[in-house]
Amino acid sequence: MDNTSLKYSSEKAQLIRLLYMLLYGFVLYLTMTVLAIVVIVQFVFALFSGSPNPSIRNFSKDLNRFIQQIVLFLTYNDERKPFPFNPLYDDVEVEAVYDNDDYIADYEDITDKDDPTSPKP
Repeated sequence: MDNTSLKYSSEKAQLIRLLYMLLYGFVLYLTMTVLAIVVIVQFVFALFSGSPNPSIRNFSKDLNRFIQQIVLFLTYNDERKPFPFNPLYDDVEVEAVYDNDDYIADYEDITDKDDPTSPKP
């Protein structure tokens, strides 16, 4: 393959990426409106019920991941196209929200196993 065809192939790939970037830029704009609505609804729910709605929190977690994928793609930090062209989550999933009591209990269980002087049940 000569230099001219390689340059043409690269330019074509960049033009295709530009089209995807324009599409996802518009999707990001719409997604920000959805995010604003989610923030307001979650705040009102937490204000009146005393705690955030778990369903809205799960949805916002997915929305956050989608926005992250778009921004990484738009800024050339990731070559993979965002959802739906690639999965929203990779094989390894990390839970973003922790209950502090569960974290402390898990930490104590781990440290007890490592400590030979801790009493055995």
